[in-house]
Amino acid sequence: MSATVALPDLVNFLDQELNVSSYSDIAHNGLQVESPRRDLTTVGFAVDAGMSVLTEACRRNCQLLVVHHGIMWGKLEPFVGPLARKLTLCFERGLSLYAAHLPLDGHATLGNAAQLARLLGASDIQPFFHYKGSPIGAVATLPAPLSLSEITMRLSQCEGALKPSLTLPFGRTTVQHIGIATGSASSLIPETVERGLDLLITGEPKQEAYHSARDLNCSVVCMGHYASETFGVRALERVLGEKFGVKTEWISEPTGI
Repeated sequence: MSATVALPDLVNFLDQELNVSSYSDIAHNGLQVESPRRDLTTVGFAVDAGMSVLTEACRRNCQLLVVHHGIMWGKLEPFVGPLARKLTLCFERGLSLYAAHLPLDGHATLGNAAQLARLLGASDIQPFFHYKGSPIGAVATLPAPLSLSEITMRLSQCEGALKPSLTLPFGRTTVQHIGIATGSASSLIPETVERGLDLLITGEPKQEAYHSARDLNCSVVCMGHYASETFGVRALERVLGEKFGVKTEWISEPTGI
């Protein structure tokens, strides 16, 4: 039987653990929707807060959904269209929504980048790549050099990963010192080269990434945006399940992007 935890207690833990107040972000980090339901027995976890994901969370009787990509970006939008439908669903079904964007990219242990580095067996994992003073990625050292093809093969096994990963093989083909910035971070190619790293791993590239990588002799692996950002929320799922004893639900909906 799962335990029951008060919504404010769990939110307070997440806010402190992820240090959300220290980040300057286009997204609102923290509790985005507070439903009337205060006692939590089941917490859902997902990458995105799409309508289909919210509906599935309600179907599984979740009282809280924790996501990487929430519904509040930039300025406050009118509550119409899809946003209105999402809010109506949450309030009617008693589902609160918590989102952690950049804080869950750069967290030293639970972050997308740090968790991805651990998946590759890396050591000496350190916060890296900063945005407005806060880390949004990681740098790590593999225990032994790996070929670019071996790394892409391993990454292709991740949930929702591009098969094969999109690879820009313009730098070293054998790598050991890697930079990781999940999501859409191909703009960090110049910094990857400046810091003397062998490889940048990210999610999806911008068009200009091809020539940036080629001009600077940098190798880049793009495993897919969704695939690169399942790690942080899954780490939170494990932590919250162990710390609070609540039932957890992983809601998988790969986007293919």
